[in-house]
Amino acid sequence: MLGDLRKAGLVESRRGPGAGWSLLGDPAKITLFDVYQAVEAGPVLGMHHTLPNQSCPVGFGIQPALQRVYEGLEGVVRAQLERTTIADVLADVLAQQSRAGAPGVTPLDLTSPS
Repeated sequence: MLGDLRKAGLVESRRGPGAGWSLLGDPAKITLFDVYQAVEAGPVLGMHHTLPNQSCPVGFGIQPALQRVYEGLEGVVRAQLERTTIADVLADVLAQQSRAGAPGVTPLDLTSPS
């Protein structure tokens, strides 16, 4: 997954002292949809590739019925992913840790580049 994120230009890796992975952009500008596109091809919701049993009354009609539902959900899910940034997720995680009194939680300044 990290290799896919690197190919998409979202992260970089470093070797040697201080080795690890870092975001290449501002976390407030990288959306979850950017991440999704980097690691997953195709729509957010997908139909199973194997055709259901066509002699079964449910199997015969399930894909067309679900396709309409999936198409409606696709836009909603995509819009939510596009408006949620890495900074939003990190802020939520840190807030949860702070509320729970988790040890080792250090405030993080997302406004200044590292």
